[in-house]
Formats: sequence, C-alpha cells, structure tokens
Amino acid sequence: MIFSFFNDQYQKTNSNNTNKKEKFFYIILIPCLNEEKVIGNTLKQLLEMQMEKHIIVIDDASIDNTVSTVENISGPITIIKRKKPNAQIGKGSALNSAVPTIKSIIKQSSFDQAHSIIGVMDADGVLSFNSSVELDNAFADKSVAAAQLRVKMKSPKTILQTFQDIEFFVINHLTQLFRSYIDATALCGNGQFFRASSVFDKLGDKPWGNALLEDYELTLRMKLKSLKIKYIGNAYVDQEALTSLKKLVVQRARWSQGGFNCWKYLKQVMRSKTMSKLQKSDVLLFCIMPILNILSDITIIIYTVKFFIIDSGDLLNGLIDFFFLSILGLLFGVLFTELYIRELKKTEKNGVIINHTDFLNEHSNLVKRLRAILLVSYMYIVFFVSLMISIFRLSKNNNSWVKTKRI
Repeated sequence: MIFSFFNDQYQKTNSNNTNKKEKFFYIILIPCLNEEKVIGNTLKQLLEMQMEKHIIVIDDASIDNTVSTVENISGPITIIKRKKPNAQIGKGSALNSAVPTIKSIIKQSSFDQAHSIIGVMDADGVLSFNSSVELDNAFADKSVAAAQLRVKMKSPKTILQTFQDIEFFVINHLTQLFRSYIDATALCGNGQFFRASSVFDKLGDKPWGNALLEDYELTLRMKLKSLKIKYIGNAYVDQEALTSLKKLVVQRARWSQGGFNCWKYLKQVMRSKTMSKLQKSDVLLFCIMPILNILSDITIIIYTVKFFIIDSGDLLNGLIDFFFLSILGLLFGVLFTELYIRELKKTEKNGVIINHTDFLNEHSNLVKRLRAILLVSYMYIVFFVSLMISIFRLSKNNNSWVKTKRI
C-alpha cells in the first residue's frame, strides 16, 4: 500500500515533462582504478546510447590494462591520467580533476552549460535503453539541477547477489520514492546526472568533497544551495553485484564511515533557512541511522543470548523471544522479496530490462525465495560488523579510500 502510494505520486510528478523534446549534451565521467575487466563493455554500451555525448575516463593510477583498453575503443572519449601522489586519494578528488576538461568540452560544443549534463557512472555501469529519454524529460524542467537513476544489480545469480539487487532495486527505490515525495532525493554514486550551469554556478569548480560517501556529501552541498534533485525510477543503471561476503563488509564499512564523515554538515543543515523541515529531518535520520542500527543490533544480540541461555527452560518467555527474533524479522524479508519479484516482472513486461534475472528462471524458485527472505531478514548481522569497522577506522582517524576489487 505504501509502495503504491509513493509510486503513484512519483508517476504524477514524472508525467509532467513527457512531451518536451529539449536537446541536451551529456558529459559522462567514469572514474577508474584497475577496471580492465569491465570498462570495455561499459564504454561500448554507452557509445550505443542515443544521445549527444562525450565520455571522460578518469584513470586513478591503475596498474592493470585499464588505460590501454580504453585507448583501443574509438569514439568521443577523453582519458585523464592521474599520477601519484595526487591519485588514489578519493573518488571526490578524482571527479574534481575532470572539471577543467568538462568546461573545455562544453566550450567546444554547440551547447551552453544549461543544456550540458554531467553524469557520473561506475566503471561497470550500463544504462537501460530508455535512460536518455527519461533524463531529457527530467532536465526539460529548468528547476531540476540533478537527477538520480534507479540502480539495479546485473543479472544476480547467487543469493548474496540477489540480496544486493533486492536492496538497491526495491528498498533503495522505495526510499527514493519517499524522498521524492518530500523533495529530499539523494544522489547514489552510480547513475547520477546534474546540470553543469547549476552546479558550477552554485558549487564552483570543486563540487565534490573528500568524504568517503562523496555522493551524499554532494547531495548535502546541493540541498544547502537549494538545488533540486529529481529521482528517475522508470530507467536504471545496471552494475555488478559483489561476489563475496568479505567484499560486502568492506564496502559497507566504507559507506558507513562516509556517512559519519557527513556529520560535519549537520550544523549547516539545521541552521539552513532554505531547506524544509522535512528535508532536514531526512538528513538527520540519515546521519543517526548508523547509531540506531547499532542500538537495534545490540538489542537483538541481547534477545538472542536471553533466548538461548536465560530463557531456555522457560517455554512462555522463550516463545516471546523467538517471536521477536524470527517472526518480526522475517516479515521484512517476505515483504521486500515479494516486492522484488513484482518489480522484476513489471520491468520485464515494460521491456526496459537490460539483463534477464536468473531469479525468475530458477527451477527451485521457492527454495531460492526462502533463502532470499532469510538473507534480507538477517543481513543486519553483516551490517553490524561493518558499522563496528567504520567506527574503529574513525577512532584511528583512518579515512583512506578502500577500493572494492573486481573478480
């Protein structure tokens, strides 16, 4: 019911610009660090997109064949080669290094900055075929300074990959629908686009900061300058899912630490005279969510100990503990897994899907569904470990950027 309500509100808002045919020039930034395994496919897919475009690959001192792979692909592609000690000091720094090149490309084009759209994609990103149309429709509204595409995992095969797809394609999507309703849409790293004039005029030549969560930091900087961010849920960017639990823990630890990095903006946000109370509440909730997660995880751990040790001989209290530990948790797993299946079917029916998911083809679909429900319900255990790692790194003042390695 809630999902349908916010989706309906999104559809009404999104339908306002569908008949506008304004043309835009897309400059797409792809920061790379040892991405030889995926960058070739990403560039080929982008070059096939029906849009006026120029691609800037920002190589952050890779030691593999990333640069040579890019150089062997013909098209409107520029390579920025960063060298140490200025390289590998953060994604924000890498993206900021492209600003002079962006301005030079716009100057040489037939488009002004108001019709030049800067995109940021991961090296493994693939846009759904309707992305250019949906982006054109979004930026036809001159009040829109930025837009964020929906995010999906690329044809997940394992339960761990399926969990990540459920998290991004459904849970994050539902969160963004709610944020759209209160005008608090957040940028999500991969598949973010913004109008050059809006960002350069308001944020200058270094729009990205040095937080480990550079996308949310940019979101805060834009909100503080009253720049509107629009969410696009009818098109999406496909990306590779992580293949191991260890990589997932490391990635989420970095994200958690990046969230803590953004606390430095809280005073500005709370004092802002341009941000609404709902927008401020969303930022505050985002910042304190890790603390709430830690407290809830500790509560669950206490209940677990209580169930297995203290109440093991008390049937009534044991049943109460069992209810809170399993049944309530499973409700969320069931809800999001079923929504996920519904969204997959709807996306395929609409012909937007990039890669057909194995989840719908699985012969043991019921077994896989149950495993997905269990993983969604109890993934908090993994995230608790990630939160502890992020807090430990913060206590050591360690803000180094830990890059997730490819397979």
